[in-house]
Amino acid sequence: MKIICTTTFLDGRDRFEAGEVRVVDDAAGARFIAAGWAREPGAEAVAAAMGDTTLDVQKAVIGHKEVTRG
Repeated sequence: MKIICTTTFLDGRDRFEAGEVRVVDDAAGARFIAAGWAREPGAEAVAAAMGDTTLDVQKAVIGHKEVTRG
């Protein structure tokens, strides 16, 4: 199975670097994908179709009463 690493991680003595394309056995590839450490080539098209998530922050004001001393 061909994978693209999404993060740097270790598996035993093997170091996988983010962005690296590797060929691994099917069981290891499925484990890496399930953990979120890698994805299959072509998966970027699915992610692009889903769109980016944005956080729309609205201005918030917490009401308080001004206290004057004098």
